[in-house]
Amino acid sequence: MNSVEILPGISIFNDLCLYLEDDGLLAMADLHVGYEAALEEEGVHLPRFQTATIRDAIVEILDKHEPEAVLVNGDIKHEFSRNLGQEWSDVKSILSLLRERAKVILIRGNHDNYLKNIASRLDIEILNSGCFGGITFVHGHSHCSERPLVMAHEHPSVRIVDRVGASVKLPCFIHFRKDDVIVMPAFSPLAVGTNIVGVESSEFLSPILRKCDVTGTSVYGCSEIGILNFGSIPFLGEMKV
Repeated sequence: MNSVEILPGISIFNDLCLYLEDDGLLAMADLHVGYEAALEEEGVHLPRFQTATIRDAIVEILDKHEPEAVLVNGDIKHEFSRNLGQEWSDVKSILSLLRERAKVILIRGNHDNYLKNIASRLDIEILNSGCFGGITFVHGHSHCSERPLVMAHEHPSVRIVDRVGASVKLPCFIHFRKDDVIVMPAFSPLAVGTNIVGVESSEFLSPILRKCDVTGTSVYGCSEIGILNFGSIPFLGEMKV
């Protein structure tokens, strides 16, 4: 299956996005555009493929869902301290693509300190949080008591190991059912994220999640063959196949 209705009217998809049906709102998070440029500043050189990969994925998603609005739930850019040259160009390119197809809603992430300089050129507002269809969206790097809540920031993933030790890491959605919190995976192909297998609440990056009850939590891995429902197993120990 390529999608799961995680709450009434809210579906998650294996292409790393979340959709609010009644509002026609598509949400994605943690694109971290400019990641390669930031690594180059530190002396690490990678082929600059991420922006092209993200653009292709976004076009495919927009064609499939035809949303009225697209919400980026924080960290559309990567560099904390300033807008690198290539980052400026790539972020502007992604935002322009989104704006051509839908209304764009930007939620501020902890990496988005200088995003306003780019977004203002395109007349796109940046919000600290947003409420749509009765659901609050925040990035997740700061405390928030609103519920139900959709957040990002954590870059959750599940590492699956086979009998000979080979492994694959799948980005995943987490639904903390007792706390009414949904965590989105990172959209960036270079930021698959933190393996949540065996993690304790105190080990989460987000202060929101450190207060959540992991029992009864649902974990949904995103793969090329569809959504994989892992239930609560990743919190109990290493996943093996």
